Amino acid sequence: MKTKAKRIRWGDRTLDNDIKYGGFLSYRHLRIIGWACLIIAQVGVVLKLEGKLAPQTVGTIDIWNTIISVISGLTIPMFLLANLSTILQKRGNFKALFIKFGGMALGMYILANFIVFHYGFQSLNAVGAAFNWADAARFFGELLPAFGKTGYTLNIFIDMLLVVLMFFFANYAPNAKAFQGKRIVLFRLMILLPVAYEVAGIILKYKIGMGEFSVPSPVFFLLPSKPPLIFAAFFIIVAALKISEVAYLHRKGHTQETYEEHIKTKAHSLKISVGISSAFTVIALIDLALFILLLFTSVAKYQAMFPKATEEQIELYTMTRMNVFENIGFGGAVGLILAVPVVMLFSYTKTHKNPKIDLIIPIAGVALIVLVLLEGIFQVITLNLPIFFQKIREFIDRYVNGEPEPQQQQAAALLSWIRNIRL
Repeated sequence: MKTKAKRIRWGDRTLDNDIKYGGFLSYRHLRIIGWACLIIAQVGVVLKLEGKLAPQTVGTIDIWNTIISVISGLTIPMFLLANLSTILQKRGNFKALFIKFGGMALGMYILANFIVFHYGFQSLNAVGAAFNWADAARFFGELLPAFGKTGYTLNIFIDMLLVVLMFFFANYAPNAKAFQGKRIVLFRLMILLPVAYEVAGIILKYKIGMGEFSVPSPVFFLLPSKPPLIFAAFFIIVAALKISEVAYLHRKGHTQETYEEHIKTKAHSLKISVGISSAFTVIALIDLALFILLLFTSVAKYQAMFPKATEEQIELYTMTRMNVFENIGFGGAVGLILAVPVVMLFSYTKTHKNPKIDLIIPIAGVALIVLVLLEGIFQVITLNLPIFFQKIREFIDRYVNGEPEPQQQQAAALLSWIRNIRL
């Protein structure tokens, strides 16, 4: 009689007794998916402009925009997962990770400010606005939030850098005497620094969305881009990975050397995928519940303050608050559920022989985004040119004659000249 083979625990898997299943999607595939979703998101921007200029198309456009919004919600999770794979593969090489992601965040920050202060500043003065650098920075700092979620997602590399920082504080072994022995806990607690940055960003975006506060464009470009609950999901993932490592090393016969081998196995990769999928599902449900709770609480407070408010006023207030919460990112993590099938087919251990292709992907992605935006906006405007100028005049009339807030007055001086446009 054959003796039943003893089942090997996932934590005891090595390269010699590894499982057969391994996800076939790599970090590169996730980046391609992320860029594809980001490109599709730009189609939504073009469609929204078409809906503003041609109201008869709104019904059809709204359906497509809903689909596009769901798809574009996968952009940041795909990028962050791809980068998490890179982090796990280069666990000890934090210098390279900081150079890479810090360099990309800095590069995007410089590019964004260059566009504002080179093209934007010159354009403002070309139309007779007579703005100085500070005025231009304030103007664009107030203009960008008007683009909604699109305006808040200009530097997604800030988010990637925050994830690297979390992983760094959770895993790096510092040589400084101040963090030796039990005092390593002090270093680990520094993981709260990127968390504090994220929380501060959420509060600031809320204040900006409610019109209570404004920041100049150089500060605006430093705000986190991703929905808050997506950041929470990756915080949980980083914390779970560290807890899993500590638990592994506390088991008899396990050492740091065996752990380094274990994390290269397909078994560990599958375990990570299952854990990430579970975290995504739970966070998506929490995000949906939190969004509904925030909206319900806000509307209830409004009704308590203004008991005689009409249905139209309550509906307008509800839509306004909904837009603010959506722009901040609440409700934006619901799309994580769609990422679960992709995660289950993903393996962070999968690599490619030719890493140079990874350099081509972002270049191609940016080029396609620019092409979609330029061509799409050009086609929409040229097909609706008379309506386009009429909309501009109507907007300026409302803006200039509506007694703008003090922080908006410098923009009113710039925009008033358009009132004299004649078709």
